[in-house]
This record gives sequence, structure tokens and C-alpha cells, in this order.
Amino acid sequence: MLPRRFFISVFPAFIASPALAQSEVTTPLRLALVAPRPGDDYYNACRQGALEAAVEVDGVQLSYTSPATADAALQAKLVDDLVTQRYDAIIISPIASDVVIAACGRAVQAGIKVISIDHPLPPDARVLHLASPDLSQAAPGLLQIMNTALGKSGEIALLSTEPTEPGHVTMQKALQKEWLKADYSELSLVTTVYGGGDVQRSYAEALAILQAFPKLRGIIAPELGGMAGAARAVMDMGRGSVVKVTGIGLPSRMVGAMQAGVVPAFVTWSPVDVGYAAVRIALALLKNEAVVQPGIPIATGRLGQLVVDDSGAAAVAELITVDPATLDKFADLF
Repeated sequence: MLPRRFFISVFPAFIASPALAQSEVTTPLRLALVAPRPGDDYYNACRQGALEAAVEVDGVQLSYTSPATADAALQAKLVDDLVTQRYDAIIISPIASDVVIAACGRAVQAGIKVISIDHPLPPDARVLHLASPDLSQAAPGLLQIMNTALGKSGEIALLSTEPTEPGHVTMQKALQKEWLKADYSELSLVTTVYGGGDVQRSYAEALAILQAFPKLRGIIAPELGGMAGAARAVMDMGRGSVVKVTGIGLPSRMVGAMQAGVVPAFVTWSPVDVGYAAVRIALALLKNEAVVQPGIPIATGRLGQLVVDDSGAAAVAELITVDPATLDKFADLF
């Protein structure tokens, strides 16, 4: 349940607004966080960080929304609606599509501060891109975790988001390249399925592959919903002693699966920090307390300073490997 200071807006959203004296604030700054799809653990965690940042600054309203499905036209319409409603800033994880790029470009032309997260918008469609870790950098660690857990041999399935989703394409190429190494010659990829970042859909897909491949030894799920769904499916099928799951997960969601031995280790970064940094940067820009210029640092509250590179992007998070020895530490954070 959300704290009382957060209430539902006209979107399927929240608004954070600290109590302020009427004389102090006349018009609050309105920010929107736009996810590409509903029910995704990653964006729910981004929302958590965004809320944290919003309540640190007086006079802020923050809305969270997403299209009903991962549909580019629907996400573009959400952006257009935010422009019509004269929001001050839009933080968006854009669906890869020209219609979303065009909508964000219109928002920039209307004077709105547009910050992209996860997948970069073109420079003329945003003021800044807040870069998460490159998923390709996680591929070596995920294969190494699985290789060690399976004793260097066995059938593996890949459970990802969608076939054309940029993060999946990046990860798939990186895994294919890494898989060519001799150390992984006895690991065989038997199928790739897609859960769309949704826990329930990923759970159903994982159940299906567990039934279709009785010799399956492992599932690599390089996104939060997929990993949560896969781990639960393995546990529910009673296959945890044989089938191992790794991927990209939220530590707080992986406690039970790791304690049960289903998840030996996994890779993550803090989506809470992504949401937090995006809101702090948006507010700094709106208050004329920062500029987006290469080499110029931008203060981001508890995260310190982020530096913009020549492409107009700033990196906000680093990859972390979580194992049983470090699980409790990270599970308490996100």
C-alpha cells in the first residue's frame, strides 16, 4: 500500500505531493514516469526510486503510467496526452518505434524536459538519456553462473521479453558470442521463449518449457519478470534440485528461490536508483540548477554527481552479482 501522501491521479498512476503552505507554492512541478508496459517489476522499482526523489523536494507532483499493453501507438498517445496537460517533465522508457520518437520530439518542442531511461531516444527527442548498464556486459557472468551450477553441461532455455525488444536483441547477441567459448561447449540452448516482462506470462512460459523439455537443466532469464516467473515455476514443479535459474533479478524477489537452491546467483543493478536519479535530474533542470553539457556534473541527491558524456547521456548504475553471501544486504535495499 502506498503512503497516504501518494494518491491516484487521472492515469493508472500515483502522485506524490508533500504538504506545503499555500503561500509557498502556487503551481507544483508536474513530472510523469512512463513505462513501456504494466506490471513489470523493473519499472515498479523505478517508480519506488522516483517517489523517493519526489518527496525530497517541495512542490512536486509525480505521475506513473504505462500503456495497457506494450504497444508503441498507445505509449505515444500517453506522451501526447502529457503534452496536452502541460506536464513539466517526462521520464520515459521508450518502446522502440518512430511514433514514440515523434511524440517525444513534440514534447521537447513544447518545452517539456524529456529524459529517456533504458533505451535512448535520439538527441532531438530528449534532453538527456539516463543509461542503465549495457545488458551485453551481463552475458559473461550469466553463462559463468549457469556453467558452474550445472557442472559445465546440460540443456538450457532462454526466457526473455519480446523478440524485437532492444534489450533482448542485445542480450541474445552477447550470449551467442560468449557461448562460442570452449568452456561452454557442453551447454546447449534448446529453446527461446518470451514472457514480455510479465511475471505471470513468464511463469506460464516456464511451466511449458519444463514440461516440453524433461532433460532441461537451466533457465536464463535476463529480465526481472522473467526471472521471477521462471524461479517460481521451477519451485512449483518440484524441479529445484535439477533445474537452476539465473538472470537479472530483484534481490528482494529472489530470497525464497535462492534459499531453496533454485537460484545459485544472479546479476542486477538498482532500478530504484534509475528512477531516483531521473527525477532528481529532471527537477534540477526545471529549477535551472543544472545544464546538460558534456563533462558538466549534475547533482543527484544521495547518488552524488553524474557526468554527461558527448552523446548527451549519463550512466547511473553498475552491474552487481548477487549470491547467497550478499543476498540479505541487497534484498534490504531493493
